[in-house]
Amino acid sequence: MTAKLSRYSIIILVTISLSILLPSLYWMIFDKPLRTPQISYSPIIKDFVYTQTGENSSGEKEYLDNQGKSYDRKSYEALLPFSFYYNLDKWGILPDSIDGIPISTSYIRRNSQIVRIRSVYFHTPMIQISPLFESQSDFTRLEMPNELFRISDKLEFLNARSNSVVDSLSDIYNQAFTERGFQFPAKYIAGNPTTRKAFDEGYFIIDAANTVFHLKQIKGKPYCVRTGIPIDLNLRYITVEENSRREFYAIAVTWENQIYLITYDDYKLVRLPVNDFNADEMDLMFYIDPIYRTIKYYSDQELKCIVTDKDYNIIDTYETRWLPKSEWTSSKIAAAIFPFQAERENARTDYILFNLKFNGWLALIGTFLALLTTLAVKTMVYRENLKENWFDLLLVAVTGLYGALAVLLIRPEPWD
Repeated sequence: MTAKLSRYSIIILVTISLSILLPSLYWMIFDKPLRTPQISYSPIIKDFVYTQTGENSSGEKEYLDNQGKSYDRKSYEALLPFSFYYNLDKWGILPDSIDGIPISTSYIRRNSQIVRIRSVYFHTPMIQISPLFESQSDFTRLEMPNELFRISDKLEFLNARSNSVVDSLSDIYNQAFTERGFQFPAKYIAGNPTTRKAFDEGYFIIDAANTVFHLKQIKGKPYCVRTGIPIDLNLRYITVEENSRREFYAIAVTWENQIYLITYDDYKLVRLPVNDFNADEMDLMFYIDPIYRTIKYYSDQELKCIVTDKDYNIIDTYETRWLPKSEWTSSKIAAAIFPFQAERENARTDYILFNLKFNGWLALIGTFLALLTTLAVKTMVYRENLKENWFDLLLVAVTGLYGALAVLLIRPEPWD
């Protein structure tokens, strides 16, 4: 009995290892990069333009507009002065004005902004301690404070060196929160905890009653504001964006996948005209230039682009789809060969995983063939007594190819 247990322990270990190794080897051979287009909106021709990698063996980039007209690289970049203004300025072809707006490299830089929201952000644990910067420092650069704060049943400041609670500071901020009706504990804290920014706007904090508060430190004292953002908005995610344009404090995403700007105008909300965004499956890029606002969001099978004016009225839209990897012929073959695979990485998280991903009914084909092959080899080649090793067949019926290879490689004779 002990010998059998030892054998099956090794078989199970080999089976798990094969479920990681074999699919990886398979996709090293049959995987191919997705040739998705890079979409932009040209203020010169007032239409979408895009680059894509050619289908030829050289893999050279193609530069096209929405009408199918082809460009060389310099002509293409000339259509996008807000993206390639340094190149255009070097070549001496940067326009003096566009749509009546005087243009220069410094003007474009001051009036541009990019915000990225990845699906992985929605599956990342919240940082439990954060630095509270001085938002109106007498110095030009932000400095990392000596204390970090956390919010559980109350707000506490911790000395970063001694890891001890700073009661005097904690009491001051707790009183400020309590006076404004904050209900502990906090559900969500959003901020930009880095000194690599021009200024600080602190944190947006959602309390136990879904009320959104704005917290920062001004001249050593707490600045705590009840924002008035509707509690029934059901916010899921907030990204704070300190930008010299000062149009909005942050971008917020609700559980219903609506996207809002939290503006500097008394925390008023501006909803972006996006109706079919899925935060769990899509990444989003928000581009701001001196004339347009461009919202791009995409998954592993589609890309959508919306261009608006400064007031977020839609000007134009673009949409394209491609065959998702799950529908490739190689994916269907893999599903038939491998009954499951141990997923170690996933585009929706930066964490190392160990998830068993089952491949559906197609896996029954490979499992059935693996079971027949195991029966044939054991009876006709190895001449084994199947009654004594019936668990081998059960293991193959559950694990398919992985178990078949394991039980055929690790034969029972040496363990008898």
